[in-house]
Amino acid sequence: MKRIVVKSTMYITLLTLLMVWSSCEKEAPVPPVEITVEVEMPALAKGATVEGLKVKATNKGTGTTSEATAETGNAIAITLDEGIYNFEVSGQSTYTYTDIEGVEQTKTEALVGLVENISVSSAMASPVVSITAHASSNSTGWVIKEIYSAGTKTSVGAANYNKVQFVEIYNNSSETLYADGLAIGETAITSATSPNYYTDDLNDSTYVQTLYSIPGNGTEHPVKPGESVLLAPYPFDHTKEFDPADNNLLDLSGADWQWYDEHRLAIDVPEVPNMARHYSYSASIWIVAVQMNRGFVLFKTRNINNHVESNTDIRANNIGNAVTAIRLSNSEVLDAVDLGNPETIKAKTISSSLDLGFTYCSSTYNGKSVRRKVSHVEADGRVVYQDTNNSTVDFIPNAEPQPRQFNTN
Repeated sequence: MKRIVVKSTMYITLLTLLMVWSSCEKEAPVPPVEITVEVEMPALAKGATVEGLKVKATNKGTGTTSEATAETGNAIAITLDEGIYNFEVSGQSTYTYTDIEGVEQTKTEALVGLVENISVSSAMASPVVSITAHASSNSTGWVIKEIYSAGTKTSVGAANYNKVQFVEIYNNSSETLYADGLAIGETAITSATSPNYYTDDLNDSTYVQTLYSIPGNGTEHPVKPGESVLLAPYPFDHTKEFDPADNNLLDLSGADWQWYDEHRLAIDVPEVPNMARHYSYSASIWIVAVQMNRGFVLFKTRNINNHVESNTDIRANNIGNAVTAIRLSNSEVLDAVDLGNPETIKAKTISSSLDLGFTYCSSTYNGKSVRRKVSHVEADGRVVYQDTNNSTVDFIPNAEPQPRQFNTN
């Protein structure tokens, strides 16, 4: 009797295993999803032709990328596994126009566009993703050449040191420009904040928590082609604060302007003129975020004081507290750089029409900067920096800080 029970038990166990195995064998893999990416180009010049339109989809969970190219028109078919994706579109448009002297000219512009956090699944009501592409031509004016704010550790004592910061603005054109009225600002929200409570307004506006400008009547501060303006909160030789052989520190005594706050923590350097302070979130001094996770903008408007008074924005943040920022019109933003560590990015702080991507320093106090890449060097030796409004490709992340050094990548 016992033998029959044992045999029956073995038979049932074997049968159960066979059923489980059969069930696993029959379980079909999740099929990929066929997506149509529709590219909208509302600002395309009249008569423009579009070439090389393609899309890159990045799976945020796995980091894998897939690419596809438009065969005809502005629709791109792409097949993807289920997941959360960022879609980036690129291409170029070419058109002719008549210049002021009546001569017909041909111009080619890059087209760029981005949408983020799109859920792709077989349950999608409509497998269509719409992206607006913007024209992005290489800048021929002011550009932000380099930002150094991550801070460093001194070689003497390995102390965190955040006073050695600078922003360098470069004349990327072939003409003399005037720095009078140029303003810099740091975005009011970080790229690690989710949800971004400014998102709905970013198409037209940028929101900053600081705004400082170079004073002048419009023609007081000329900057020749291929020259730059160096801005710093502590414009002195930082190597002399510790050990002159400390290679982690920089000599910023040659800065052109100081952003200065009247506070006991600030050090006013009399040899360097002060920028005008229009707004700062800080009740003490403005130190640019060492995390380098806030966007940076270069801005110019006709009357900045009036602009600040009439464009003060107060809204609730994600925990319900009121936050104050200054709204800048994107049409008056001369250049913008969005910053964020790839491991922590959750949202754009700046419109994709101003900067499609991000650049970064991988850690705080690592002594690194973000520096714009060189596009080419003109016959007269003037360096032209790359500016396609995409910091992911225009900048070198984790770069060695090189204030006032040109033609170096």
